Amino acid sequence: MKRILIVYGTSYGQTARIVRRIAEVLVSMHFMVSCRRGDELRDDAPLDGFDAVLVAASVQFGRHQRYIELFARQHAIMLSALPSAFVSVCGALGGTSASGEREAAKYREDFVRRTGWHPARSWSVAGRVAYTEYRFLLRLVMQFISWRTGRSTDTSRDHEFTDWSHVERIARLFGEAVGGRPVAVPAASASRFAGSR
Repeated sequence: MKRILIVYGTSYGQTARIVRRIAEVLVSMHFMVSCRRGDELRDDAPLDGFDAVLVAASVQFGRHQRYIELFARQHAIMLSALPSAFVSVCGALGGTSASGEREAAKYREDFVRRTGWHPARSWSVAGRVAYTEYRFLLRLVMQFISWRTGRSTDTSRDHEFTDWSHVERIARLFGEAVGGRPVAVPAASASRFAGSR
């Protein structure tokens, strides 16, 4: 059975939820999957026991988590030698702004430029605005950004934009590229992943 490593960065839990769903789909395709937070990995964490690697990170103030950038930079040669992919969780895809896709692509390009790793496959996924978890100043900043980009400015609750069927499609495409069996996966219920970090 092939082994897949997923290394991820998360700030308010949404990327962890997305990674968990990707892992569930990959397990259903008969892979062994290990998920590791990038800031909990040792610097010398080996990749040689895995057949493929997926890296996921979220954009915070125009940049992905620095520890994920560092991981990708340190392991760029090995990542390029294995089947690998990058998933960027990006708020630019939430809301009504016409420039969202273009902005999301720019964040992925910036990640490649900073790390030197050119993943064979990369995707952007909409995240969520976690108003209830932000400190006061961050909540104000995110409210302003949301107003500017056509998202809800109601700070009394969180607003999720993740398209879970898109997440499942990404998982299936990656699994098939690694050599897994195609499967039909029922639509995910976002509530199943509530509280994931």
